[in-house]
Amino acid sequence: MWYRLGNNASMDQSITTAPLMKSTIESTPTLLVLGAGPKGVAIAAKRYMLAKLGYPVPHLRIIDQQGVASHWSGQAGFTDGNQSLGTRPEKDVGFPYLSACWGDKALSRAVAKEMLHLSWQSYLINQMRYADWIDRGRTRPTHAEWSKYIQWVAEQVGLDLCMAEVTSIGTSADQNHWQLTCQPSAGGTPFTLTGEGLVMTGPGTPLTIPGQPEEHPCIMDGASFWLHVEEFVKLRLQVKKPLNIGVIGTGETAAAIVVALVDILRSSAFIEVISPYGVIYSRDEGFEENRLFSDPDGKLASLYSDHQHAANWLQLSERDRREFLKRTDRGVFSLKAMAEISNAENVRSVLGTVRRIHAHETTVRVDSEYDGKMKHDEYDYVVVARGFDALWFRNLLDEETRTRMAAVTQSFDARAIEHAIAADLSLEGFTPKLHLPMLAGIAQGPGFPNLSCLGLLADRILASYKVSPAD
Repeated sequence: MWYRLGNNASMDQSITTAPLMKSTIESTPTLLVLGAGPKGVAIAAKRYMLAKLGYPVPHLRIIDQQGVASHWSGQAGFTDGNQSLGTRPEKDVGFPYLSACWGDKALSRAVAKEMLHLSWQSYLINQMRYADWIDRGRTRPTHAEWSKYIQWVAEQVGLDLCMAEVTSIGTSADQNHWQLTCQPSAGGTPFTLTGEGLVMTGPGTPLTIPGQPEEHPCIMDGASFWLHVEEFVKLRLQVKKPLNIGVIGTGETAAAIVVALVDILRSSAFIEVISPYGVIYSRDEGFEENRLFSDPDGKLASLYSDHQHAANWLQLSERDRREFLKRTDRGVFSLKAMAEISNAENVRSVLGTVRRIHAHETTVRVDSEYDGKMKHDEYDYVVVARGFDALWFRNLLDEETRTRMAAVTQSFDARAIEHAIAADLSLEGFTPKLHLPMLAGIAQGPGFPNLSCLGLLADRILASYKVSPAD
């Protein structure tokens, strides 16, 4: 049920080295994290280093059904592991190595210095591959390699991992504690985890389209597509005429799938990217837009340098924030993906917003709309790559907890919850604390839902559980 990665002393043991009174240790809160991916491991890494420096930190319990960074490995869907990482690997678990959360500059520098031991470069040095990476032009790793890096970090901090599936989520009678009912992955008796805070991580469940069946051999999504890669490899050798494949989506999930299809099927398929814009847009990266991912409110720049960038996420209107996300994250393909797709003569974009899917035995009809006009297209295969539902856990909440969440935001709607995310990435006005980094983009900064500021994400969350040492 519980596994400790690595041979280091456990994180809870490291807490006892801090200069705290017994009463403080007994009152230390527990933070539960659902998901052992980059976000969960980044929180564990920052907590470990703070404890090592003698800083009071909460207990930490990480729960994951499949293990550390499983969704990046290529063995559990969501990727085949061979795709290139969209973010630069230097944006690792410690990035941006600046913090305004830990009291003073001296401590913040000390934390950053310790976190460097868990950096991407340190991982490569440990693997004796650093010089090779530099000489190859600091290439971006594959998803599988990124998974190995996250697993390495987990081992370095002696991560305590609970291998279990969370089957229900509720709160205590006094509404001060979370209560997670868990079923061990290896089987056995269900158990309950209790904590003062809960962090929800992970990609969530794939978004669907009306008419999309739960299972169909010709219809896949951003998670299941990667489990069918070998089938497409065989199809390339079997088909007598090119397949017609529709990919619905305009973000990086769709981009990765299109690149994979081109690589696998080559001239054995025509691939259409169905987009509301009719054009596949690419993301260019400049300093100002990148800085909003690293330092959304401008605090870090003002604290540690004379330069303060003019753009401030919190000062932008909601319309401009959503436009920024569409242009830099949710509605564009990376430059690397675009370079590969541009060289593929069998890929084109199709104008329209998909309204409904009709699944037949061997074909799929797609109904799409543009400018009030409907059209219908037939495909051999369709991949729905519209993204993932950040509120995937809604069905795990007991009725009382779900009702209280809906009351806080006036509705259990992602858009409403996005507006209610506080600085520590928690749902404002709700107890116990519920941290939702996947929904924090609009209210707090574009980097929190992705990999762009894992160190800042960990700072924001852990700082809300400061344990005050007794005098």
